[in-house]
Amino acid sequence: MAKKLKHKPGRPKKGQTQITRELVLDAAWDLIMEVGFSEFRLAGLAENLGIRTPSLYNHIQDLEDVRREMKRRSLAILGDKISLKLKHTNQGSERIIEFLNTYRSFAKSHRHVYPLTIESTEFDPELKPFGDRILTICMEVFRFQTLDEVAVHRIRILRSLLHGFIVLEETGGFGRKESVEESFKKISESLESGRLW
Repeated sequence: MAKKLKHKPGRPKKGQTQITRELVLDAAWDLIMEVGFSEFRLAGLAENLGIRTPSLYNHIQDLEDVRREMKRRSLAILGDKISLKLKHTNQGSERIIEFLNTYRSFAKSHRHVYPLTIESTEFDPELKPFGDRILTICMEVFRFQTLDEVAVHRIRILRSLLHGFIVLEETGGFGRKESVEESFKKISESLESGRLW
């Protein structure tokens, strides 16, 4: 379980932790990364913080408020990781490989919040910039000049292919002896050559 924070009602005494929204959301992130969002409960979060559940509402609106913040953080981390990796990768074909590998690596290391990153942000003004950032990187890596109809279809194919592979790998869907890494490499090669389209 996530480490509990000692806190008592009233003004904090010297040495006690001041409960803030940021602290609550940080604790929520740690707990979700440990147990998954499906098992996450506000009562468990309050227990880990050492406060009563109603006290959480001094800092968050509800469970959906927490969920949206976890989605924002997940998209920000994914965008940061991809940007950092591509910053040191110049060649076109290598950028595709690094993009795919970084995306897959994020899904593995953040498996409890990864599902939040695949939801559309198109109609959420606060989250849309985070989704658009990853979309812009994707367009640059795959050399899509404009987000026209052709590019939209190709990006949907790419996302479906990549997400499908990640889900199958996570759920043990690749049971044969052939190398999973080799299969993923072939996806990269297909996208590099454009034969997938």
